[in-house]
Amino acid sequence: EQDFLKLINYYEKEFLFEKAIEVADYALNQYGFSADFHIKKAQLFLATRNSEKAMSILDQAEMFAPAELDIHILRAKIFSSLGQYTQALTLIDLIKEKANESELSEIYLCEAQVFECLKEYDKMFESLRQSLHFDPDNEEALERVWVCTELTKKYLESITFHKDVIDRNPYAYLAWYNLGHAYSCEGEYELAIDAYEYSFIINEEFELGYRECADLCFQTCKYEKALSFYLDALELFGPDSDLLANIGECYMEMQQYERAKDYFNKASKLDPYNDEVYYYLGLCHSKEDRWLSAINAYFKAIEIEDRREEYFSNLANAFSKVGEFAKAHYYYLKATEIGPEQCDIWKDHITFLIQLGELDKALEVVEEAEFHAVGTELIFCRAACYFAMEKRSDAMETLRSALIEDLDMANMIFDILPSLKDDIQVHHLISYYLSEVL
Repeated sequence: EQDFLKLINYYEKEFLFEKAIEVADYALNQYGFSADFHIKKAQLFLATRNSEKAMSILDQAEMFAPAELDIHILRAKIFSSLGQYTQALTLIDLIKEKANESELSEIYLCEAQVFECLKEYDKMFESLRQSLHFDPDNEEALERVWVCTELTKKYLESITFHKDVIDRNPYAYLAWYNLGHAYSCEGEYELAIDAYEYSFIINEEFELGYRECADLCFQTCKYEKALSFYLDALELFGPDSDLLANIGECYMEMQQYERAKDYFNKASKLDPYNDEVYYYLGLCHSKEDRWLSAINAYFKAIEIEDRREEYFSNLANAFSKVGEFAKAHYYYLKATEIGPEQCDIWKDHITFLIQLGELDKALEVVEEAEFHAVGTELIFCRAACYFAMEKRSDAMETLRSALIEDLDMANMIFDILPSLKDDIQVHHLISYYLSEVL
């Protein structure tokens, strides 16, 4: 019997359900009174969305093992698949009354699945919490509660009960992973990194733990730590394009551009259609002032994905660096067309026009930007235009408005119009507002 079950399980894992059902039929020819094979066959029909057939087979299984818990749980799942949620929940309540503590975890997990179908996510969360109360090692419940926490945003509650799960079983790696996810969503990044790290220390084969931990380290600018975890994942699980790109990004942020390009090139060989890899290559070339190579890389990225405004913006900047101003202007226009709500793209375009001395055009772009986007950056851009046009009164008044709006951006005026670094009145105005804050 065990050989048949192993073969059925193999086909099921490979999603070869017809083959699995054939083996189940063959097994039933030899072990016709086996409830296990009837249950397995019913599960397979449920997996292929043949709920009525699954229910019929389950009735046969119940004749041979009327007290078997798996039969009642599977029946509740079939009711749910048929949209008969009241019957499913009624049956679950009945079997709860007769179940012992070791069985309640699976029953509450089944209840959670019904509530998920009903989109009653708060009730789903509570059922999963109960499931883990009775069995902190229930991996399926731990997997589902991560999704449920995202749906309900119950991050604080998730932190509390996952701590309880861990207190009862410190080696529950999925509980540590879920705890890390909840901490991350609450902005507790150091605690999140520690929790993620425990998840893969406990289970060295838990690839998702390495990835999430490394991603969070990268997002919080801990590039060396992120790189260490990405390299561990590479050694343990082998290369893929995204992982190699992640490693390249770490090296790029650490200003090790040759190493970064090496990994980006490796990533492009594994997936020639990964547009981000070519974009990152372009950024590396730009950092090295290799503008023609950067242009080539940006074009490759755009050939694959032509709706990313940052690709066009960086391409425009590269063309401006090689004196191709008409092309730079064209690609800035493309960038703002794709991402009209992105203030930083407008700022780059306006800065470019001011540097060219196209002041009237720059002011026109400011007005167009204000129609599409909202941001203090645009107020600074307007002020810079007025300064460049020697409309000093308007410039100072506009700069004052920008500083009132967001004083932290004060240095942006110098990025847009570097000549203002020598303007004493501008420095006095900024110092005045800084002193008001202090």
